[in-house]
Amino acid sequence: MRLSAEVLSLAEQRPNALGEREIVLRGLGIPVIEHLAVTRDAFDTMDFSDNLLTRVDNFPRLNRLSSLLLGGNVVTGVDARNLATNVPNLTTLVLTDNQISGLHEVATIADGCPKLEFLSLRGNPVVRRQYYRLYAIHKMPNLKVLDFVKVKEAEREKAKRLAMSAAGAALESDVRLEARNAATATSSSSSGTKTFVPGEGQSAEESFTTQFTKEQKEQIRKMVAEASSPEEIERIESSVKRGVFPTPAPGAGTTTPTLTSEAATAKRSGDNGKKGTATKKSRKK
Repeated sequence: MRLSAEVLSLAEQRPNALGEREIVLRGLGIPVIEHLAVTRDAFDTMDFSDNLLTRVDNFPRLNRLSSLLLGGNVVTGVDARNLATNVPNLTTLVLTDNQISGLHEVATIADGCPKLEFLSLRGNPVVRRQYYRLYAIHKMPNLKVLDFVKVKEAEREKAKRLAMSAAGAALESDVRLEARNAATATSSSSSGTKTFVPGEGQSAEESFTTQFTKEQKEQIRKMVAEASSPEEIERIESSVKRGVFPTPAPGAGTTTPTLTSEAATAKRSGDNGKKGTATKKSRKK
C-alpha cells in the first residue's frame, strides 16, 4: 500500500506509554517512505513496523520526531544525510529483524543519528559480525541501550581500546572498503539507459532546492502553509518532486507563478514574432 495523504490522515494517532504523540502505520505493506510533510511535524514517534521498507530515507523536516520504530521490514540501509538534516533530534531507532548486513551501515547510522541513545539491530545479519557491538558503541558515544541491553562503562572502555589498537585500525579499513564496494554496486545497479522523466530519482526536497527560483520557492511555501487538507499538500509535493510548479487549488488566491528563464525567453520570442507580423501588415497597407 502506498503511503498517501489519505492513509496518513486515517492512521491511528495516540499518546504512547511514554506520553509521546505517536502515529501508527504498522502492517500496511508500505514500500517507501513518502508524503510525511502532511503530518506537519506533529508526532514524537512514528511506528512503521511490519511493512516492506528497504531504505530509511526521504524524510521531510521533522524536528519533533525522536523515535522511529521500523522492526520487521526489509531495510538494508539508511540515508545518513537525510536523517541528520531532517530528523536532527532522533534518539530512538528500532530496526529489529531487518536486512542490515554491513558494519559500514552501522557507521552510516552513527553519522545520520548523532543523538541516538537507543538502537536495536537485533535480528539483522550484521549482529553476527566480529566486534559488532564494540564497533557500534565506539561509533555512537551517546548510546545507552544497544539491542535491548544497557551499554556498560566497561564496554565503552573496551570499545575505545579496540579503536586504538591495530585490530581496530584494520577493522576500520575493512569497513571503508565495504562502504566503497556497496557504493559501487549501487551505482552499477542504477546505471543504464533510461527515458528521462523530469524530477525522477529526486526527492521533493532535492527538486525544491534545484528546480525552482527563489520567488517560486516562496510561493510554494505559501501554498503549503495555506493548504486546507492533507490531499492538497500531497498534490503540491507530487508536483514539486516532478520539478513542476504546482498550480493553485481551485478557489485559492490567484498567485501567478514566476516564469522560468526558458518560459520567459519563449514568451519574448512570441511577442517579438507578433510585433514583426504587425509591422509587415502595416507596411503592406
